[in-house]
Amino acid sequence: MELMDDIREHYALAHPGREQPIESNAPITYCSLQPRHLPQIHDLLSRAFWDGIDVSDSLEYSPEKCTIVATYKQLVVGAAFLSSPQETYITYLAVRAGWDNSQIATSMLYHLITLNPHKDITLHVSITNPAMLLYNRFGFKAEEFIVGFYEDYLDPNSPQSKNAFRLRLRR
Repeated sequence: MELMDDIREHYALAHPGREQPIESNAPITYCSLQPRHLPQIHDLLSRAFWDGIDVSDSLEYSPEKCTIVATYKQLVVGAAFLSSPQETYITYLAVRAGWDNSQIATSMLYHLITLNPHKDITLHVSITNPAMLLYNRFGFKAEEFIVGFYEDYLDPNSPQSKNAFRLRLRR
């Protein structure tokens, strides 16, 4: 936000005769998945993970219990998905680049957990993903180390680790 203030100030100095637009701040809001979110979410997930991810079917499986979308005004800044209310497996949790350290992932994970009380929640996470720290703070524990879990999804030349931990939050 400070960067945007600097840009606006520079623009105002460079163009003193022009009327300056009034920018308003807004809160980050959290809601369940809506059809209007899908294009931005598919873009977010392809940037965070890999191309071809389609979560459209999440609209059919209790989106009010299995999906969390974080928006700033009309921009999707984060999304989290459970596979179903019965399975409670976190398929995706992603935050838009530039919005890291805004506690969005923490809030989305908290919402998913509280929307599904008394159920274990599982997920797979790359062994080099810093999100491991987030999951540990919530009490997730590693149950299994899986060699090559992401081989079918990541480019062979990708520097990302193809190995994963399976984590579980016991409830």
